Amino acid sequence: MTVVQQGFRNDGFEVTAFFRNPNIHPWKELCRRLEAVEEYSTELGLPLEVDPSYPIEDYLTMLLSAEDRCRACFDERLSATAGKAAEMGIGLFSTTLSVSPYQDQEAIIKAGETAGTEYGVKFVYRDFRSLYRESIRISREAGMYRQPYCGCIFSERDRYLKGTCT
Repeated sequence: MTVVQQGFRNDGFEVTAFFRNPNIHPWKELCRRLEAVEEYSTELGLPLEVDPSYPIEDYLTMLLSAEDRCRACFDERLSATAGKAAEMGIGLFSTTLSVSPYQDQEAIIKAGETAGTEYGVKFVYRDFRSLYRESIRISREAGMYRQPYCGCIFSERDRYLKGTCT
């Protein structure tokens, strides 16, 4: 179980995972991440909802026109999550992004709160960054695939871009 899910279960919440990642590029990376989530959810008996859509053209268009691509990504993904929670009659939602020390937590909070207001559900934020190393240990012990970049084509580029190709 991820530290985020365990943290929320420890707080008395029932947890349902939602996988929707139109930001992930290339397609094979999306499939690899989804497979890891499906296997782990099955192993834990964790309910999992999957949005199989992959509107990469729309997503890239949105990112290219955004002033801040990461904020736009958070806005879009948390809006979809809030919408799914509302559709399922779940009054609260959160995100596993709260465990990453590499993500802008203030932007995540703002995106979650805005999405919650839009769909009439409450965004529940917990700062799980102190458990980041623990989450790595747990995922490695479980043999779970760990992605080497956030997901979008730009984050993949940025992890390699150190200067020039020469």
